[in-house]
Amino acid sequence: MKNSKPRRVDFQLYDEDFECAFLGSIGRTTKSIMFRTKLGPGQVNYRLKKAAIRRMDFRNGTSDIAHIVENVLRGPITKNLEKYLKEL
Repeated sequence: MKNSKPRRVDFQLYDEDFECAFLGSIGRTTKSIMFRTKLGPGQVNYRLKKAAIRRMDFRNGTSDIAHIVENVLRGPITKNLEKYLKEL
């Protein structure tokens, strides 16, 4: 068992900290974030809490990021969805 001292969270310095915040801001699950960053579940939740990121805000469409994603993807998704629905 490793007995290393925990490091400080720094979203500017550590890529995995920033990636955790990024993925959390687009509503990804803890398990998904863990897989991508190699952080543990407590580490993921701690970082999201420290960054004041609430994944539910994205999923409910109430976050700024959710509005940006919706506006950027509306065209491509609409095109694919219309094609898919015609094929049903």
